[in-house]
Amino acid sequence: MTELSPNAAPANPPAAATSTPCLRTAWFCALACLLLALVAIPWIDRPVVDFAHAHTQGTRWIQHIAELPAPLFVAAWPTFLIVGAVLFFRRKLPSWAVTLWLAAGAVGVGSLAKQALKFVFGRTWPATWIHENPSYLRDGVFEFRFFGGGSAAFASFPSGHLTVMLAFTTVLALRHQVLRVPCAIAIALTAFGQLAAAYHWTSDALAGAALGIAVGSLFVMGWQHRQASRHA
Repeated sequence: MTELSPNAAPANPPAAATSTPCLRTAWFCALACLLLALVAIPWIDRPVVDFAHAHTQGTRWIQHIAELPAPLFVAAWPTFLIVGAVLFFRRKLPSWAVTLWLAAGAVGVGSLAKQALKFVFGRTWPATWIHENPSYLRDGVFEFRFFGGGSAAFASFPSGHLTVMLAFTTVLALRHQVLRVPCAIAIALTAFGQLAAAYHWTSDALAGAALGIAVGSLFVMGWQHRQASRHA
């Protein structure tokens, strides 16, 4: 049975409709991540980076894990446009295809949103790795330059990798309960890699997670509202 079939049974699997408690839990998690990010800035960020610099930074397999969400940046918009075109012309898609479409859209929007926030906050990175950027590990710099960065050298906050990973997995986890454990593992690996490689501050990762959860939840809510309107 396809998601948009006029004769679709209302008691379709969890992918058909995400319960309100699940959506509320997602929003609660986003808020919790945001509050934890505020706590992490003064008390957790520097100790974690100091530990990573001493023990794990530069480890090749950790760097590979940190880049786990990289394909999402590239595939998001093409997938969203292609599947969206199929949806437009066919007027119906199976649940998995709708999930893929929503997840790709969430990743694309999340990517744009995180880029805008990076410009707003202009935060310095933990390490020096692009355009001789001033950093904590090389120069002892730990600051935000609100609207003053304007380049990738001042774009640590929020983490784009955590944003897209959470945007993607939030859609999957809300629509398909069976995918929640794999999604949790992917999130944990990405967060570990980003922090252990000293690519991001802990608060960057938490803020990126909050943004990704919020965007992913909005896409799921928007789809459900559209479906409810069609069947009203």
